[in-house]
Parts: sequence; structure tokens; C-alpha cells
Amino acid sequence: MATKAPRLEGKREVETERRFWMRLSSPKIADALIALSLWFSMSALVLWRANEIGVGYDEPIYSGYALKYLEWLQRLVESWSVGRLLDPFRPEVIDFYWHAKDMHPPIPKLLAAIGYWLLTPLLGSDFAGMRSGTAILFGAMLASIYWFGREQLTRAGALFAAFAVAFMPRLFTDAHFLTMDMPVTATTVIGTLLLLRAVEQPNWKRVVAAIFGVGMAFASKANGFLIVPAAVVYILLRKGLQFSNGNLKLQVKAWLKLLLPQAVIVAVVGAGAMVFLFTTWLWLWVDPINRFREYFTFHAKHFVVHTYYLGQLYPITDKSGNIAVPTPWHYPFVMTLVTVPTITLLLSLIGMGLTIFRWKQSPPLTKIAVISYFVQVAPFLLASTPKYNGIRLFEPAFPFLGILAGYVFGLLANWLVQFVRERARHLVSEPRLLIGALGVFLLAPAAHSTLTIHPFGLSYYNALVGGTKGAANRWGFEVTYWGVNLLSVIPFLNKLPEGTKVLVYPGAWCAYTDFYKNAGILRRDIE
Repeated sequence: MATKAPRLEGKREVETERRFWMRLSSPKIADALIALSLWFSMSALVLWRANEIGVGYDEPIYSGYALKYLEWLQRLVESWSVGRLLDPFRPEVIDFYWHAKDMHPPIPKLLAAIGYWLLTPLLGSDFAGMRSGTAILFGAMLASIYWFGREQLTRAGALFAAFAVAFMPRLFTDAHFLTMDMPVTATTVIGTLLLLRAVEQPNWKRVVAAIFGVGMAFASKANGFLIVPAAVVYILLRKGLQFSNGNLKLQVKAWLKLLLPQAVIVAVVGAGAMVFLFTTWLWLWVDPINRFREYFTFHAKHFVVHTYYLGQLYPITDKSGNIAVPTPWHYPFVMTLVTVPTITLLLSLIGMGLTIFRWKQSPPLTKIAVISYFVQVAPFLLASTPKYNGIRLFEPAFPFLGILAGYVFGLLANWLVQFVRERARHLVSEPRLLIGALGVFLLAPAAHSTLTIHPFGLSYYNALVGGTKGAANRWGFEVTYWGVNLLSVIPFLNKLPEGTKVLVYPGAWCAYTDFYKNAGILRRDIE
């Protein structure tokens, strides 16, 4: 008996270990590991290169607010530790720490504050620490594209979609800045995917997750609100419009009744997301109605910002500074065509066409991707909507193009596997290796462009216009903004003789030189 007991115990240990490795190798666990690897690796890549890109025009403003938020969080901890629970929420305290002169919601700045607090010692850089929140959201977006796409696009298609988005040079570059644009892009994608899952496979946990995801988008930037109209259009069109020659009124009634459960979910998620916004943005607490109105009024009447587009400075203004000729309505579509890497663009357009012309057979993910792209750019087709700084104002539209590209790659992968098994089994023993090689081949040009143009990714244009040189010299596109390239000139400036005076043009760039002096990057004696 004594010898049998150790043997039985040994067998149990072996069986337990075998079950553990079986669980670890299960498809769902493997998918989770792939998603987490995407999240970590892409966030780490951005953080590793965060110091190579100069400060953007708005970053000192947002970093200032982030530091204020951090001070408030520290005050919250101190106040609660001594029992003064309501002190951090007094109106005068909220106004001091949460003042919203920039008129943007809190999530990007709050994540920057937490990232700065926790990650700066690890990263060894205040710059990278302050930008860490954006990098983490970028990685989370890519992970969510894979996770939610792996069933509808196939695993190969979902992985391709994630990398197609990662290797859009302008998106990759924007992931390095503490601004609102990449955070709202990431949260819009995540919120849309969570809401789609709640609509298609409803349960209370998925609805709560969708409220959190969409709420994060609402609390990042105004573009996030466009998730809801995109979802409304989706539930109206998801099954197509099927009306026969019978009683039209009864058919419409039955159609609306069929839509009711999904409409209720969208309404609940939208309302919950609004609660999330008001809960996280303490500035609204002091005067909720008036301040929320002030938030939207500010963005509806934005001051004029010019852009150089097709050889013309837009908008054209009169002597009083009023807009006489707005930026053309087609700006978002043209900028899409010339800033998405060519192969990714081609695949996404094919995916869009396949989804539209085979609507009933297309997966829900590609349907919402098509709808979301057009809903995200729709406000920028209006003459009254500002259009400037490349694609950043409608950047949330672009990851949906990557999803459509992944859809096409998934179809190609399935066809390739079938072809090999039926006709080329004697030549290729493992079709997945062929799929991997095809994916690398199609993504390589975009990856090469993204990594080699760094840190000047905001200047990227694709081969359709001859790259950056062709865009500037032949087509008359704007090839830089925000003054981020000034960082590249600083080594030259620091070699100049002591007391050198430098003419800075435009004059607004003096704010950059002051920032770099205060950061210890530019010599203080240079005027």
C-alpha cells in the first residue's frame, strides 16, 4: 500500500499537469494570449520610441491638465485617509483642479496622469510616462480588433486586420502623443466592438461592458458620440430591407418590432455611457446642464485653423477673418485615399465593396465597419465643420478600414487553404505557413513605411501621390503640422555659439522653444 500511494499521487500530478497544458493550448486561451501579446508588444514599441518625436502643439496644455488631475488624485487619497470624504468634491476644489479651458473630456488626461505617476520611474522618462496612456490604449485597440474579429474574419484575417491598423503610419505616429485623437480612436473602436457584441449576443454582462467601452469613448472626445448613430444605422440595416408587394404598413410595423430589442440595447448603452461621462468628468458636476452645453457650443464654433490642400490654403477667409470659401467637402475621402498604405487601402476598398454587394452574407463586424467609417467622416463633409491637420480630426474612421482589409485577407486565407488541400497538397505540407508568408508579403510595405518614416509619420503619404515628396511638390498637400519636427533641429541649435539669436517662424513656435528650454533639451542662452 505504501508503494501504491506515491504512484497514485504521481499519476494525479501528471494528469493535473496534462490538463493544465490542454487548457493552455485551447483555442480561446491561445487567442487571449495572442491578443495580450499584441497589446503589450505594440504598447511597448510605442513607449520605447516615445522620446524620438517632438512635442505636439497641444501636448503642453494637456500635460498641464494631467498634472492637475494627478494633484487632485493625491488630494483625494490624503483627504479620505483623514476622514474628509467630501473635501475633494467641493465646487471650488473641482474648478481649481478640473478646469476645462481646453473643452475636452477627461479620460486621455486622466490616463496620462496615472501613467505618469506609475510608469515614469519604470520608463526613466517624464516624456514617455506622460504619453504612456495613449500608447496603452493603442495596444488595447489592436488587441480588441483581433479578439472580436477572430471568429468573423478568421484568426488569420483578424491578425492581419490588427497589423494593418498598427502599420498605418499616421495612426502609429499619433499613438506617441498625449492628445485626444488616438485615445478617442482606440476607445471608439473598442466601444463599437463591445456594443456590436451586446447587440448580436445580448446578456447583461455584455451590455455593462458596452456601457463602459462606449462611455470611455464619450469621455475621450466628441467623436465618440458617433458610435450611437452608427449603431442605429446598423440595427436598421443589419438584415437588409425586405419589403414585398403585400401590406407595406404591416411589414414596416413587423420590421420595427423586430428591431425593438436591439434598439433598447443601444438606448441603454447610450444612456449608461452618458452617465459614465458625467461621473468621470468632475468639471460638469458644478453646473451640469450649462457646462455640457458650453462643451458642445465650443466645438460647434471652433476658431479658424487653415490647412494646405491641393495647392490652396483653406478655408479662404475675407479681411474680417470670416470664412468665404470653406475647405472642400471631399477632404476626408481624398485624405483617406492618399494616407492609407496602398495595399491596405486596396484590400479595404475590396472589403467594403464585398460587404455592400453581399450584405446579407457579410459578417456583422464588416457591416458595422463600413457604417462606422462613413458615420465617422460624415460630419466633416459639411462646410461648417473644420477640416485641418491631416486626418487627425476624423481618425476614428481609419481602424475600420483595417478591419475590412482583414476581412479580405481572411477570405484569401480560406481560399488558399482549400486550394492547397485540393490541388497542391504534394507541394505544400502546411498551408498555414503559406498564409503567414502571404500576410507578411502584403503587410511588409506598410510596416517598412511606418518604421522607416518614424519619427515623421505625420508627413506620410502613400505611393498613389508619389509619397511625401509627390504630395508636397506635385499635388500640393500639407506635409507637416503641430511643429513636432522642431526636435530634429535642436542638436544643430545646441551647437551654435553662445548667445546666438534665432529667428523662429511662425511666431507661435516660440512656445516650443520655451518648452524645450524648460525641459533642458535646448540651451537657455539661445534666444
